[in-house]
Amino acid sequence: MKSSGIMNVSSRSGVSRRFSIAARAALVILPLFLLTQCFQISHILDLKDDGSLDVRWLFKFSKALEEAQKGQQQGGEKKEQGLGDMMEKQKKEIPESLKGLVKNLALKKIESEYDSGMEISFMVPDYAKFPFDKIKKEEFPLIPQYYSSKKQLIFHFEPMKKPGEEKKDAGGKGAEGEKKEAAPDGSAAGDQSMDQMGKQITQLFLSSVRYQIFLGKKINPERIIIKKGKEEKKIDMMKIGDLTLVDLPLFAMFGDKEEPFDMILFLK
Repeated sequence: MKSSGIMNVSSRSGVSRRFSIAARAALVILPLFLLTQCFQISHILDLKDDGSLDVRWLFKFSKALEEAQKGQQQGGEKKEQGLGDMMEKQKKEIPESLKGLVKNLALKKIESEYDSGMEISFMVPDYAKFPFDKIKKEEFPLIPQYYSSKKQLIFHFEPMKKPGEEKKDAGGKGAEGEKKEAAPDGSAAGDQSMDQMGKQITQLFLSSVRYQIFLGKKINPERIIIKKGKEEKKIDMMKIGDLTLVDLPLFAMFGDKEEPFDMILFLK
């Protein structure tokens, strides 16, 4: 083969590889641009005169978000737990974890032309005497821990585990621990670059996701702090009539290392 022919084949191979990387980048980037503000978590807590606590927790997302997840998987991405799958899992696990501890437990599916999600509601009969040691730690604190003597309410947040991390915890290496061998055309390096780009863009998107907590008039915080290890920072709250709104940039609070944290309300 002539040297010009070899150069043409090499050039076409390079262009094809760059196009493949660009296509995968589009699969990561475009859905995230479309999905901003399409993910909502609302947590409503209302303390009654008799000491009971009404709880409502709503998790709602645009149907376009799950469609984008499916599109990524069809485009060659690894199959991971989708939002719909996660919702079905919670519908099975939550009633079991709260069995005998709360009353009037109801799970409602949210379904419209554009949105999907779920709503959980229940009543804690005597909030001050609730046996917090009987419930396991979840990613989201459906029932924040109440310390009446300290006048504190504590929300504990755990980062959601990825499928690879669950395998690692079980004794395996996990998805991130697997060593990738470089292909002759250098595509492994391109894949690693794509993984890093996807991670950065996903973090940018998730930092816009808000966890909104609405507190009834009998839960009246004086100040609120976020505590992660030895670090503490004050966060703002907003008064809306008798209600207090805490607007938390949830995933941004976990940070790059995705560490758990506590949100502590000091009550008046």
